[in-house]
Amino acid sequence: MSRKLKGTPIADGHELMIRAMKKHNKTRLITLATPALQSDDDKKNMSTILPGVMAKVFLPNGYAEMKKMEGIIKQSNLDWTVVRIINPNVKHKGQSYDYSFGDQSAKLSVSRENVANIMYAATRDNHMIRKMPIVYNK
Repeated sequence: MSRKLKGTPIADGHELMIRAMKKHNKTRLITLATPALQSDDDKKNMSTILPGVMAKVFLPNGYAEMKKMEGIIKQSNLDWTVVRIINPNVKHKGQSYDYSFGDQSAKLSVSRENVANIMYAATRDNHMIRKMPIVYNK
């Protein structure tokens, strides 16, 4: 993403989805973001601080978009889960995943297969409601 790009299409799209969900009485939202979104459970560690700092410096519009999205989601009354990912470009070699709610350090990469796995798990796991797990390969 260019540093010159402006606008917040992803955050704006989330706002539209949330509006449509309210209109149709839907309550469960599961979405993706980066750890630039801050969870109330976050403790200061590499996986909760570094991605936000790097985004703020190298992708300021992307950072602004994540912060806008954070506000939109947290202010909603939905049963949301935000799966936070860092470097989802590593190869999947059959390894499983783990996650942190930001209360402990997480590794800084995850395969796309494991992102899909945790998102599917979140559909059936009520303890992830209103949480922001950071998923990573074991």
